[in-house]
Amino acid sequence: MSQELGNLLSKKLDSESINGEIINLEPLTGGASKEIWKFEVKLKDKSEKYILRRGSGIEGPLAIKTSDEAQIQKTVRKLGALVPEIISVSSLSEPLGDSYIMKFVEGETIARKILRDAEYKNALQNLAFECGESIAKIHQADIAEFSFLPKKTVKEQLSDLYETYTLFDQPSPVFEYTYLWLKEQNFGEIDDALVHGDFRLGNIIVSQDGLQSIIDWELAHVGNPLQDLGWICGNSWRFGNTDKVVGGFGDLEDLLDGYNSVSEYQVDAETVKAWQVFGTFRWGVICLIQASAHLNGTINSVEKAAIGRRVSETEIDIVDLLFLGGR
Repeated sequence: MSQELGNLLSKKLDSESINGEIINLEPLTGGASKEIWKFEVKLKDKSEKYILRRGSGIEGPLAIKTSDEAQIQKTVRKLGALVPEIISVSSLSEPLGDSYIMKFVEGETIARKILRDAEYKNALQNLAFECGESIAKIHQADIAEFSFLPKKTVKEQLSDLYETYTLFDQPSPVFEYTYLWLKEQNFGEIDDALVHGDFRLGNIIVSQDGLQSIIDWELAHVGNPLQDLGWICGNSWRFGNTDKVVGGFGDLEDLLDGYNSVSEYQVDAETVKAWQVFGTFRWGVICLIQASAHLNGTINSVEKAAIGRRVSETEIDIVDLLFLGGR
């Protein structure tokens, strides 16, 4: 597999005038729906690191094409957003399949290491502000560039989530109440924008100097951009640091200060709370989908089976947000 893949990579990079020997090709742990490979190209006087990201053929129903992820990153990079540089893109009909090659970005993605290792202590001080600032730049992209992306209103997304939840025939009083509560909320009167869809620790690269890159765009879509702010504030993405609302590392005020320093639309904490509840409900439904894929035999995955237990965690988080003064 590695030798064959190495030959395909070499041919693809030759077409981009990057001529060298492929070395140190190794798979990385990543999303269950994507293959991620790290490798180096040995040139005359140096070697350069790259990442191959390609579809595995078992993408979830919400995932966009891998090649479309690359197009998004090319576009937002021109706006100064922190995303990796795309080197080459392949379509499904090409030997590498639906994929792209990007430059390797130094840093860490594993949430628990970022939150607990001493080397990232200083970076965490300003990370919430940097995240707000960077995602606001992404939200400024012209949506006319993304006609290939799905586009749905909040009401349409909410209806889809509820319909999906009911398909599993696992009644949840919390989810039923949440659906009714969300139908009555104000999600912010803001123009549609590019939404990352999974903006959180694990999908950002952090170094000792702070935020380096935003990655993993498979859930990108066009819609209300404030969804990204609510998502990163969900308790599921705090990794045990529940007192730090933003990803377990920062305060909401800092995230909003960063966002509002770039965005014309000024966001307040109350609007973010509605999106926190929406995001928690959304994650609960995604957990149902992931667990079902294992239980019905579509994908034999211990990881997906374990995700099933998190449905009850999202119910607890919603109760905390709506009734117990949680943040």
